[in-house]
Amino acid sequence: MTLYAGPSAHGLAPARLRGVDARPPVRRGDIAAQLATQAPGLIVICDGVFQAAPAVSHAEIVAALDAGWQVWGVSSLGAIRAHELRREGMRGHGWVHAQFARRADFRDDELALLHLGEPPYLPLTEALVNLRYALEQRADALGIAGRSQRRLIAALRELWFGERSVERMHEVMVGPAAIAPAAARRLLAWMVGHRVKTIDLDGLLRDRPWAR
Repeated sequence: MTLYAGPSAHGLAPARLRGVDARPPVRRGDIAAQLATQAPGLIVICDGVFQAAPAVSHAEIVAALDAGWQVWGVSSLGAIRAHELRREGMRGHGWVHAQFARRADFRDDELALLHLGEPPYLPLTEALVNLRYALEQRADALGIAGRSQRRLIAALRELWFGERSVERMHEVMVGPAAIAPAAARRLLAWMVGHRVKTIDLDGLLRDRPWAR
């Protein structure tokens, strides 16, 4: 199994990657090159390049599917492509992937973040989807009202993804979203320890749905 992953794998238990051909975030041409040198097998797309270099194309993924490869998408660009190519045979997995069908206003931008360009691909900002997940899991327990949640998401969506640091999220939470500072701190601490993009990748590697 080939896994294209970067920041979503940051913090993943090393045991999850045993026996995995782990490669950097996918970019255009990577899958075409793999098809040219390997027999059909399994590809998992998690993270991918989309600004520093051209993103992996729909055409090369479809070519892999047509050639008999299983292609799964999860967490980040993989979840995006799995949703876009769901009728072509690409499979998706996890909470992030499910949001494309669940939320009419869900955007690709919510999955983006800045990170270091080499392993372990340390995240420098936070994907907005991680905060959405934290709100779904912890907002009620922390007393964060639905109105405040909507204000928070709306305000953060107006920012470039490279500005969505934990510190900036906290500023928006206690400012426009009118969330109590203690609740804001607790939610963000939980989010950093439970990044859903990493949770989704971990779940995929644990469950191995392709084996079923």
